[in-house]
Amino acid sequence: MLRAILIDDEQPALDLLEKLLITIGNIEIVGTFTKPGEAISMLLQERMDVVFLDIEMPGLNGIEAAEHIMAIDPGIDVVFVTAYHHYAVEAFELNAIDYVLKPTTVERLRKTIARTMSKQSAGKQENAGQTSKSTFICFGRFEWMRNEKAETASPVKWRTSKERELMAYLVHHRNTLITKEKILEDIWPNANLEQVTAFLHTCIYSIRKKIASAGDNYKLEFHNNCYRLEIRGVECDAAGFERVTGGEMVITPDSIGEFEKIANLYKGNYMEEDGFAWAQEAQEKYKSDYIELMRRMSDYYLSVKEFRAAAKCLQSALRHNPYLDDVNERVLLVYAKSGDRLSMMRHYERFTKLLQDELGTLPLKSTVRLFSELYSGNADDESKA
Repeated sequence: MLRAILIDDEQPALDLLEKLLITIGNIEIVGTFTKPGEAISMLLQERMDVVFLDIEMPGLNGIEAAEHIMAIDPGIDVVFVTAYHHYAVEAFELNAIDYVLKPTTVERLRKTIARTMSKQSAGKQENAGQTSKSTFICFGRFEWMRNEKAETASPVKWRTSKERELMAYLVHHRNTLITKEKILEDIWPNANLEQVTAFLHTCIYSIRKKIASAGDNYKLEFHNNCYRLEIRGVECDAAGFERVTGGEMVITPDSIGEFEKIANLYKGNYMEEDGFAWAQEAQEKYKSDYIELMRRMSDYYLSVKEFRAAAKCLQSALRHNPYLDDVNERVLLVYAKSGDRLSMMRHYERFTKLLQDELGTLPLKSTVRLFSELYSGNADDESKA
């Protein structure tokens, strides 16, 4: 049986709706309210399955009230019962389960009750047997990977490329409110506003259906004309990367394993294969953070005389930017410390040729001096480490 509350500023409308719902059965009317604020206060104390809500009300209207209600309990189902059809888009954005026009009938409300019960029953069964796990891949090519019932993870299939881009955009701005206008500007620049707004609503609806079937601990909210994707309970390679590179975690023998794990998440530059214009700034930042992580890890490996691991970190950094003078100097130093003079000379020759061929320049004086000192065996290695 569904637990429900009814909200309408007109008492006769409330009485009629309550009478119709009781006639249908399978529903317990816990409370009726003419003031949305009082209903919201009750929802802070008790959990309901569904709320029937008028839209045109003085003070806090139904759309605003629904935002407050769904912020309190995102799992509650909202049914708008209104005499006005032009609020359908706003109701759709709030993911209302139904939109019923007044004057309503028992037959129409019976469909609403059946839909609500079916949805809640399916949700309970899904949560009871749910073994799926989602992962968002942002490095290289954006993918939403889902592992259903312990089977091999596979990428989510998208109806359109823009639906996929919108999901990538929401993951990019995860846990942050983004205005509808900003989304339209970034994903559909210079397009017809009316057309792309309708397309956005279609994409949001499709994404919500995918989220509902995933069974993970996240949700797509709409609040004050803004969307927000909450994914705190879901794996995301970029989020894991940020936890290490954005903090003050020190590399030690106990923590180096975690650093290696995080470094391995960086399979390519951030959403590079997708070419999203709105991701370019973040792409450069993540690349810079990765290179700095490789510097830090190489310094650690050098300090414990694991020269091969140190060289591997530095070469990984150079694959993303081969022109970095300081990283190339570190490579020379690591090879020298490991006693691999041949690799040191070859690296210096390759770096010199790269600069000449691509930039028409020569290595820095500091690089030339370091190589000369290392080659002759006169370098103060410790002071340059």
